[in-house]
Amino acid sequence: MKQRRILGEDAPFLPPMPRRIFWLSLLLLAAWLRLPHADWDNDIAAHPDEQYLLGQALSTPLWGDPCAHGDYPYGTLPLYAARLLVLAAPSADPLYAARLISGLLGVLLVALTGALGRMAADEAAARAASLAITCAPLLLQSARFYTVDPWVAVLVSASLWAVLRRRVGLAGALGGAALACKLSAAWIFVPLGYAAWLAGRRAGLLRLSAAALATFALFSPWACLRPLTCWRGPLIQAGMAAGRFDFPYTRQYAGTLPYIYPLAQMAWWGLGPLVALAGAWGGAEAVWNWRRQSTAVRVLLVWSGVYFLATGGLYVKFPRYLLPLYPAWAVWAMRNRTAFQRALFLSFTAALGLAQLSLYAAPHPWTQASRWMYTHLPPGTILAVESWDHPLPVPLPQGTAEAYTQITVPVFAPASADKSRHLAEALRQSEVIVLASRRGYGALTRQPRRAPAMADWYRAVLTTRRVRAFGRCPRLGPLALSDDPLADAGLPAPLTLAARCGTRYALRLPHLDESFRVYDAPLVLLALK
Repeated sequence: MKQRRILGEDAPFLPPMPRRIFWLSLLLLAAWLRLPHADWDNDIAAHPDEQYLLGQALSTPLWGDPCAHGDYPYGTLPLYAARLLVLAAPSADPLYAARLISGLLGVLLVALTGALGRMAADEAAARAASLAITCAPLLLQSARFYTVDPWVAVLVSASLWAVLRRRVGLAGALGGAALACKLSAAWIFVPLGYAAWLAGRRAGLLRLSAAALATFALFSPWACLRPLTCWRGPLIQAGMAAGRFDFPYTRQYAGTLPYIYPLAQMAWWGLGPLVALAGAWGGAEAVWNWRRQSTAVRVLLVWSGVYFLATGGLYVKFPRYLLPLYPAWAVWAMRNRTAFQRALFLSFTAALGLAQLSLYAAPHPWTQASRWMYTHLPPGTILAVESWDHPLPVPLPQGTAEAYTQITVPVFAPASADKSRHLAEALRQSEVIVLASRRGYGALTRQPRRAPAMADWYRAVLTTRRVRAFGRCPRLGPLALSDDPLADAGLPAPLTLAARCGTRYALRLPHLDESFRVYDAPLVLLALK
């Protein structure tokens, strides 16, 4: 049988047939879990990031300059890929095709996890780690959004695989492609540089650098041709993540602990509690025994440590920021474990993954609420709609929002006499107050001293009006698995958590990050006069 060298370790190039059957079956399972339900939001385009990316793809020529449309915050590789979809079918909506790309990237990430697991551990650990990535709820969710993070996760994992195969040039090219997706991918060059130095000293570093620069210039040419303009957007994003700029969608992180918060979110709804904790323990254990580790393990440890230290300590802690770390984390969780331990870890992750998939069996809550509004509210009804959330009702065959009179609630406007007057008018004049998700009250009530008027207004809305709820929560049979955004915000709950989820029972989870819920599972509250 042909053999290849993995930095000094022997590994079969072509696995025996039973192993091939397992991996083929696992990849088919990963595809089956990711590719259906591309229409999870009933054509609303509920995720703002993918809406922005596809909007840019429609307005930017292939290999055109996205910086001409303002401060474009990402790399251009995902943008150009979406642009190819537009060119391939100019009369079709590229939304669903773009989401299928994310699903296929998720399948590829499963395969790469297995490849890294075989290098850093053994076949059993590789299979268990890949199963964890297959079933992880955050990865099942991310496969249905066209965002840059799945691109980064796949490309950095592929670059690690390539450098551990001593394909330094390929590793540099993949790292450059990752950087052409997002600025934070630059951290991949720390472990790549370490491995390239071990593989070829100065010559290895030169090959790595040359391939990375050439690939980055190919996929992100305008960052090289117009650096002052095109680096502005990514640097603003970096400043936002560090807390230097204040945006409404980052205020939910006020008071959250660095490193602890992202780890907790990884445990509650990222990889599952046991895999997340076991991954942290396994990584720490490997660091403690550094001298006895293989080169492959050391390279993955450098990547895990550098990226987690750089990302987990940021002010903005979207769980998807750690997505490129998930394959290595799953390997640490499953390495040096017994079969019983691996089965136990996977059972919790699989249960959460099944609960995540159950979301997509019901219509999107914004669609549910809009249908009810068109049916029960006559034209001309006065609605109060929050300024920083998705306006409801959404357009449906039954009607459009233009049939109603809308008052805008200035949720994140600075406190002033004018804002107080608007809040009082919205409460007094509107017949229905629409809270489309937790975006408003979930962020502001974490800073009650900063916005006491808004906190009091939300309490008044929930205590003086009759409230109807529309939601779809992750569930296992009759049991919903959800945090309670109203209770987390310190607000009164006019309905039980089970009633808001539309289930018989509900298990309240600790506070979940807003991004786990507001796109595909927002809780809509209609406060009726």
